[in-house]
Amino acid sequence: QAAGFHGHLGEISSFLGKQGNAWLSPTGEGDHGWEEVPYWLKGYVLTAYLLNDPALIQEAHVWIQGALNSVQADGWFGPAQARSTVSSTEGKYDLWPNMVMLFCLQAYYEHTQDARVLDLMKNYFRLELGIPDKEFLPPFWQQQRAADNLYSVYWLYNRTGESWLLDLATKIHRHTANWTGGVANWHNVNMSQAFGGPTRYYVQSGDEKHLLASYRNYDEIRARYGQVPGGMFGGDENCREGYVDPRQGIETCGMVEMMFSHETLVNITGDLVWADRCEDVAFNS
Repeated sequence: QAAGFHGHLGEISSFLGKQGNAWLSPTGEGDHGWEEVPYWLKGYVLTAYLLNDPALIQEAHVWIQGALNSVQADGWFGPAQARSTVSSTEGKYDLWPNMVMLFCLQAYYEHTQDARVLDLMKNYFRLELGIPDKEFLPPFWQQQRAADNLYSVYWLYNRTGESWLLDLATKIHRHTANWTGGVANWHNVNMSQAFGGPTRYYVQSGDEKHLLASYRNYDEIRARYGQVPGGMFGGDENCREGYVDPRQGIETCGMVEMMFSHETLVNITGDLVWADRCEDVAFNS
């Protein structure tokens, strides 16, 4: 992976150009300030650490330091007003790109123990806690995928024990798309990324409905669109009625997010069926 497309993406992608890039700006101003940089970096930084490759680590740290240096007085970090590439984000705050970058910062902290990460996350989550409910996690992407934000809140809580983070966790769950009640959206990546979100909240709520929702969501997805070999489902861009046969495609994003959901679920539940399902996607898709 390091020797291939992922490791060399910075040489060919305009999103990863450093000149004028909003993710490297101390004020968050510039171009390419949405999900693309952190989505790439999320895997790149882990690859760098896994291989212990100095060149990859150095490149990853350029972007990590950019995020750490972008912290504002109110706790915000990253691009100031990220403009969605797909123009479907409403509201004053688009928290989605930062949800992805938080994973990168957590990986960096676990490798370096740089306390600035904990400070950044505390201040940023205090900002989130103070956002009025009517402005918090509006549609579209951030509302569907807010369990990723929840994951990072629990990550910080497990390292600091600060009880106000649990208040934020409850707020996040309350404003997340209702995956507890069923499959909330049929975009393939949202499905893979969010179907297990209720079980993340189960660690705090203890409510069996949050535990079982992920099993039910998975079963519904597979029953309706699972006639595809390789551990995935027929999603193309979106699942569509009548398009259920093995000819339907799936995004690579959907594959890796499905694997991460499985990894999270096996950690929470201890149920090895999720490990089997992760392996099925990893080796067959």
